[in-house]
Amino acid sequence: MVDDNIILTGFMGTGKTTTGRLLAARLGREFVDTDDLIVARDGRAIADIFNEDGETYFRELEARAAADLAERRGLVIATGGRLMLDPANVTALGETGPVFCLTAEPDVIVARVAAAGDARPLLVGDDPERRVGQLLRRRAAAYARFRPVPTGGRTAAEVAAGIAALLDDGLRETISVGHPGGAYDVIVGENLLGRFLEMAGIDGPAAIITDSHVGPLHGGAIRRADGSALPILTMTAGESHKTLDTVRELYDGLLAAGIDRDGTVVALGGGVTGDVAGFVAATYLRGIDFALCPTTLLAMVDSSIGGKTGVDLPQGKNLVGAFKQPRIVLADIATLATLPAAEFTSGLAEVAKHGLIADPLLWQRLMMEEWYFDPRLLAADRLLRSDLQSLVARAVEVKRRIVEEDPFEKGRRATLNLGHTFGHAIEQVSGYAIRHGEAVAMGIVAATHLSAALGECSPGLPRLVEMVLARLGLPIHIPPSLDPAALFAAMGSDKKRKDGRLRFVLIHDIGDVFIRGDVPAGMVLAALESVIMTNDE
Repeated sequence: MVDDNIILTGFMGTGKTTTGRLLAARLGREFVDTDDLIVARDGRAIADIFNEDGETYFRELEARAAADLAERRGLVIATGGRLMLDPANVTALGETGPVFCLTAEPDVIVARVAAAGDARPLLVGDDPERRVGQLLRRRAAAYARFRPVPTGGRTAAEVAAGIAALLDDGLRETISVGHPGGAYDVIVGENLLGRFLEMAGIDGPAAIITDSHVGPLHGGAIRRADGSALPILTMTAGESHKTLDTVRELYDGLLAAGIDRDGTVVALGGGVTGDVAGFVAATYLRGIDFALCPTTLLAMVDSSIGGKTGVDLPQGKNLVGAFKQPRIVLADIATLATLPAAEFTSGLAEVAKHGLIADPLLWQRLMMEEWYFDPRLLAADRLLRSDLQSLVARAVEVKRRIVEEDPFEKGRRATLNLGHTFGHAIEQVSGYAIRHGEAVAMGIVAATHLSAALGECSPGLPRLVEMVLARLGLPIHIPPSLDPAALFAAMGSDKKRKDGRLRFVLIHDIGDVFIRGDVPAGMVLAALESVIMTNDE
């Protein structure tokens, strides 16, 4: 961090300059305010630049300042409120160090600006609080990619101290998930594997359950403080091995390793590994402790949160399982560097699902930012790692809110199955040749088409959803080799049936989904047929 810049962005009146000066003094760094830099270079006040040459010219001056500061290091930089909305400026400065977005409510912002006696060009006119609210909503998705730092009700000194503490802590995101038996932390950050046991508080007997892909890559990174390794139990990778036979083999491995009732199962891998290891932990010796280290995007944002574990039967997915809450979840962004690009893209389907269910800003981020992923770039691309960390944390936050409200899927939690009734059938009929996230993406498209056919959403919404998912690199058509009738039949074993009827998660609009159980079979088949790939696609 010594050679990194520290960038403070956010709306006017959130305290960037005052906080930045205090933070720079605290850390012994030089402070630069981009507005002051522009004024010093141009020789005119910002209001005069706006009035005489217009906003476009001022944004050009901001871009020059950002490019120049990107060549320097060890600074604390406070930016103008709009500077980091420009992707080029984000790329330039975001590569030089962490970016913090200072936030405040509109009434607080207006009061601060008025108290400072500033003549802000963007607040000219009546009802400035309303104007601030409009601008904040317009910029919300762009600001959302940066680490938020609330400033309302806090002094600038308190905000600066909070940022310094975040820097000392390694810029991790910690999200506490409550459940009927207590709570656990989901920690999202970089290079956490080496400290897994320490951070999880595991000092007794423990064993790692992983798979044949992940074990050779990361199994050796989890060690005790004295450097000793944990026993590693390896299952064959792939959904087809998410079975009771695999569970029995893992029971044998735990017994051979001497894991008793004081022991802990550490799940290291993707969603399949987490589901199986969690079920093993829930049932071995009537239940032992369980910790998760998800190594795929899909597992980080979805399957590792909420305590659902299970295995498949030939008749369908997850038909045998248990609720088993972990003691901790550590999502190490660095492990994504070993993920095949197609697996990363598959995980984006669950991120998109969370945006569609309950977070329009998350959905907008997927629309605005580029998410085509080359794992080879992750280690070298600071901005990509930062974006991934904030994306994972935001998606986790969606699931946290829902599972806390409905821990045992008696109500709202079922909305997390958007696209899954279709998607699980697609996986099963394809013999699990189609990845889970890919099947969910196809299922989301089918659910949106079904919603439109039922008059529950606008006719244009399916096309919008298809456009965004396709832009993310996800499939939006079911392969023609999968027969609609076979898919519909496979839905008959879906565990989300109630009173003998299938329940579908449908959509009114972005962030507004609901559950319906009276959908005619003919309309379900029609929705499937509408998503089947044709010869000219």
